[in-house]
Amino acid sequence: MSQYNAAQLAAINDINERIEALEGVCADLKSDLRQCDISQAKVSCLPRPKKGQETELPERIEPELFTGTEAFDRLLFALTDWYGDGEHSTKFVARTPGAIVAQCENELAAMIQRRVAQANTLKDQIKERIPKLGTRNDRFELLHAHHPMLVTLQLVRQFTVLPPEPVLQSLSFTWGVKTQILKVSVDEAVERIKQRLTESPPDTMDKAQWEWNVAKEMNRVKSLPAHTELRQRRELLVRPMVNIRRHLSPAERDARRQKWQKEKKFDQPVTLREAHTPLILLNPTIPVKIGTLGVYDANAASKRAKRAGRKTSEEPISPLVPIYPVISGTGPGK
Repeated sequence: MSQYNAAQLAAINDINERIEALEGVCADLKSDLRQCDISQAKVSCLPRPKKGQETELPERIEPELFTGTEAFDRLLFALTDWYGDGEHSTKFVARTPGAIVAQCENELAAMIQRRVAQANTLKDQIKERIPKLGTRNDRFELLHAHHPMLVTLQLVRQFTVLPPEPVLQSLSFTWGVKTQILKVSVDEAVERIKQRLTESPPDTMDKAQWEWNVAKEMNRVKSLPAHTELRQRRELLVRPMVNIRRHLSPAERDARRQKWQKEKKFDQPVTLREAHTPLILLNPTIPVKIGTLGVYDANAASKRAKRAGRKTSEEPISPLVPIYPVISGTGPGK
């Protein structure tokens, strides 16, 4: 590892210490959960493509549903599912949307909440230190030298535990389909192209050809007028989401009903978040309805109305970056 500087080596040591601590916290969390009475459990597993069979945007996804003991086992596995298995593509993270309801003594419930908080803090600390490892290639090499087949996103994503308060009514699962659109300046676009030099050249080019090609694209984009409006547009992989709906008291329902009559708006308290790992509900005071994730069909999703906004060209400013010039239309830029 002599090619790495002292700051990079210190960063990987810090990360290693925190991963070891995280493994210990998660082992304790699993032990605590096994002491609970699991009254409900529904967990879905999403299929992952095998190596060499990746597709950027799958047309159809059929979740496999597990209930009861099998669902609980899937939850326990998902808590420390940070590594590839050698068979499936690590470009697609594992996702196991669902939830369990755990009944236990208040002291044990408080301990579970502390464990989850400790785990999430360690995950944040690891995430904060990863950029200190250097370039994209350096980060990959350092992490995988110490943790072969590590899937970083699976390591740092947060756990969710839901205590008795606020009282919940239901958890419903859906699919999130989103296109990321960012406003980009010409200088930023040039910098994005320059960053491609840190990547390995395509199979059809040697290093010199790749560097010449990147330099050519940089010079071409530099020639654009500085005031040119650009948008980075990237379709994100479809992902499972969960709607966490809070229970309303009779008084709250009456207040919201009156607001609906006056403003035609029903202020239902719902939180939407990614459902990558099963949620843990602790000692709910009323029964909570737990839904299941349905089949994703890209054809059906494409028929939904799209938000209006500034129109961009169909062709990017360079084949090296998904950045497009604005040509017409109205609407707020991002």
